[in-house]
Amino acid sequence: MTPKAPRARILVLGGAGETAAVLAAVRGRAGLEVDVVRDDGAMLDRAGLAQMLRDGGWTHLLDVTHGFAGAISTAAAAACSDAGARYVLLRRPAWTPQAGDRWTDVTDMTAARAAIAPFARVFTNVGRAMLPDLAAFDGRLFVRQTTQHDAPPPRSNMRYVFGSPPFSHDAEVALLRDLAVDAVLFRNTGGAASETKVTAARALGLQMVMLSRPVAPTGTHLPDAAAVARWAGNL
Repeated sequence: MTPKAPRARILVLGGAGETAAVLAAVRGRAGLEVDVVRDDGAMLDRAGLAQMLRDGGWTHLLDVTHGFAGAISTAAAAACSDAGARYVLLRRPAWTPQAGDRWTDVTDMTAARAAIAPFARVFTNVGRAMLPDLAAFDGRLFVRQTTQHDAPPPRSNMRYVFGSPPFSHDAEVALLRDLAVDAVLFRNTGGAASETKVTAARALGLQMVMLSRPVAPTGTHLPDAAAVARWAGNL
């Protein structure tokens, strides 16, 4: 008997922390064929992704890249348009201020630098690629790093703070207190898994500067792996 063709062929573009959970949510379902390609840089341009989608006969691309990987997501959505595939994005709900928060939303690193300028000691989770944009900051900058490395910070007033997630609320409170920071600068990656740094800054009454994510491409947006499972079940 000829095997029945799958109802949908889903190519998962991985990279964010939820990649494993998303794969678990879609793999093994009857009628679905699933594979994954990792966000590893230059190969994932618009033309390359479109060709990959065509060659594999993929009907959907499920984008599970980092929330600040805006260029890759834009390229992925455009590749879907080129190849006739459906674009689906895992988009965590953004963090939002609560009553009493000292909270400033900023749209770019220029605005972020201006927002932290009045403060003497700032903790941040922006990546190393963004640090040159903070070169004019005169205070002390403590930069979270979740991968151990030996690269020196670009300026003497910057210090890397190494640690491996997940970070508990109590551990984040202790860290921010030990560093004696008076403000934090966070990329607003959203979601519950890494929100403990926000709740810790809130508990200590610190000024929070939140860098907004790039605008998401048009498509189906799903907030978490559970929503991905429901979506996959309806294909």
